[in-house]
Amino acid sequence: MKMMCNVAVSNRLGAGTTARRKPAKSCLSIGKVSSQNDQLYIILQTLQNKQGTKYKVKDNIEKVFTNFIEEGKMTIRFKEPPHDLFVQCDAIQLKSFAHIMKLGFTNKLTASVLSLADLKPKAVAIAFKTKVNIKTPENYPILEGFPRTTIELFLTGLGRRSFDRNILKLQNLRILDLSDNQITSLPKELGSLPNLQELNLAQNLIGKAPKSKWAWMDGVHISKNLKLLDLSSNEMAEIPDRLGKLSALVTLKVNTNSLQYLPQSLGRLEALKFLDVSKNELLVLPGSIRNLRLSSLNIAHNNFVTSNNCTVVKLRISSLLETAARTVLKSRMHYDASSIPFTLMTYLENTQYCVCGNACFDNYIRNPMLLPPNRCADSTVSSGYSSIPLDCYFCSLRCHRRYCG
Repeated sequence: MKMMCNVAVSNRLGAGTTARRKPAKSCLSIGKVSSQNDQLYIILQTLQNKQGTKYKVKDNIEKVFTNFIEEGKMTIRFKEPPHDLFVQCDAIQLKSFAHIMKLGFTNKLTASVLSLADLKPKAVAIAFKTKVNIKTPENYPILEGFPRTTIELFLTGLGRRSFDRNILKLQNLRILDLSDNQITSLPKELGSLPNLQELNLAQNLIGKAPKSKWAWMDGVHISKNLKLLDLSSNEMAEIPDRLGKLSALVTLKVNTNSLQYLPQSLGRLEALKFLDVSKNELLVLPGSIRNLRLSSLNIAHNNFVTSNNCTVVKLRISSLLETAARTVLKSRMHYDASSIPFTLMTYLENTQYCVCGNACFDNYIRNPMLLPPNRCADSTVSSGYSSIPLDCYFCSLRCHRRYCG
């Protein structure tokens, strides 16, 4: 068996402190050197050392550290030479390699497996394909799937109607471009990709998805890592409140849809700098937008109207449900339907947010306001709007006086 990975080698006899090299693109193989030799070896090859360094397996592995194997990390400690191999790879491949290594170490590998694993160092090429761009449906890898080393994946203009679940195997994926297709929903598991930073879904049909199909936003990894989300031209009439969970989001594009309102949870996106909501049917913006420090805001071509609604005051004793919800938010715990009751989950998702960023729940003061566009961002494209109507919620009388006084 062989796998492509990143490996850093540490020589425990290094002068002074442990001599550790930088991680390098490598090929790690396990098997017999030849059919005449039954001894099992691990061979490490790099572009600089294509012949490879051989490590005997039997009675030569001092310890294997697998505490972080779920994250695609493992360390192999050899006796001779006294090297530690710090291996980083796709978690699924790494587990398979570790399993084969364990079987070989305990002499439980069958002869057929050993023969298939015969090593031929000169024939091994170090090749990492990190960028995949499929330009035509005919070139789509239906059977073989995508290289596990893929970091950037572009599947644009292919007329796809569904999400390819093979993408979920790409643990190193950082950029995913599915624009100009006919995709209507995304799987919940997308939120579990550990490194995804940019997601382009422009020109699809995501607006047709039911609320349950937005659960991918609940993923702990995507909420912490996603920096760019493009949902432009998706026939969207609303955006779920789950949007507020994408705490790392820097750029959000939802232009060219049919949105009349944006969720108040928008104000929770403290990292947001670039927001494009142009070419929609927006009547107001959420008051929580005042909690943001935007660099660029595009609100051109909307239907903003000045509200004649009066101030609404709803201040009451907190219910047990509200108390539980506040406790969840205060603890800053990651939550989804598997960790808290569904009733509480729904309650948290449907709350409104104060201009200060705090959740209002069932206690709030609701007040319409007008704000000049240049107060919302450093740079604004507004199609001549002299003021923007805001639908503001305030969590207390103190906040109401502070922002309206």
